[in-house]
Amino acid sequence: MEPVIVAQDIRRSFRSSKKEEGKNSTWKYLLKPEWVEHHALKGVSFSIEPGAFVGLIGANGAGKTTLLKIFSGLIPPSSGTARVLDQEPFKRSLDFRKQISLVMGQKAQLWWDLPAVDAFDLLRAIYEIPEKTYRDRLGMLAELLDVQKLLNTQIRRLSLGERMKMELIGALLHWPKVVFLDEPTIGLDVLAAQKLREFLREFNRREKATIILTSHNMDDITRLCSRVLILRSGEMLYDGSPQKLTREGEKRLRVRLQEQPTLEQLAATTQIPIERITFPKPEDADAGDEGEGTLPAAYLTVNSQTLMPTLQAILAKYTPIDLGIEEQGLENVIKRLFQEEASGITKRP
Repeated sequence: MEPVIVAQDIRRSFRSSKKEEGKNSTWKYLLKPEWVEHHALKGVSFSIEPGAFVGLIGANGAGKTTLLKIFSGLIPPSSGTARVLDQEPFKRSLDFRKQISLVMGQKAQLWWDLPAVDAFDLLRAIYEIPEKTYRDRLGMLAELLDVQKLLNTQIRRLSLGERMKMELIGALLHWPKVVFLDEPTIGLDVLAAQKLREFLREFNRREKATIILTSHNMDDITRLCSRVLILRSGEMLYDGSPQKLTREGEKRLRVRLQEQPTLEQLAATTQIPIERITFPKPEDADAGDEGEGTLPAAYLTVNSQTLMPTLQAILAKYTPIDLGIEEQGLENVIKRLFQEEASGITKRP
């Protein structure tokens, strides 16, 4: 099948003016500002097939939202090519806008002072949806999200989870072929997030819509997405299935040692490849893992067969202060990828 979304060497840069402290710098800032270049995307390339449910992962500032804005036509790429449904998004043709949708969890898109049903009726007119088709779709979406009793309530009087459900209905009434979701479950409680995930899975299954989802919640990614794209500092770090990241039987061994061996010494002692050992930077460490005056911990990726020999080798040569074994959940694996990439030793999976 022909891909629905194509990114070829997409780059996006922004300029911002820099202001120094002090009154005298204000005139300089106004009359002769100093510009700083920021590179949000640095040559991103991939393609997505019809009906795929893809997770887009990255830390804050990795370029996720910028990429979704390019695909939805809100901003153009600085260079490279973006194609969605075989169209150039930034041209924003009427046909293109009728086939895509963008939902941003941190930004309300419906009219707050209107009851939800009135806001949907306005969208029906904007998208020129036939009356019967509109009623059928609204009934199905409201039933799937369990909000039939809330349709006549003003948007601003709804809870955050209820508003998010209405945002999704508004975004899907015109039956888009491509849906971009930017943090749709942010701020939701566990039950509301679960309901939204169930709805998105069902909509993808029924309508074969192509969906790209960004989220910091790994439950969203593992339960919905068959493919993940990982961005770091505007570059593609990984493109593949979540299962390949969380290889069965792999564990992460955390050791804090009195002797503080180097990475090379630890690799030689344990016979673990050097690329599977990391010393996280302080800003990358788990909350509360490293404190002032605390010796740094090392993390070794091992499997079930090498776990005990690795522990025995460490205990034979070093004095442990702290030991721990972590399952290789998707969240831990992605965090490890970021740490290894920052250390310059990552081998891409």
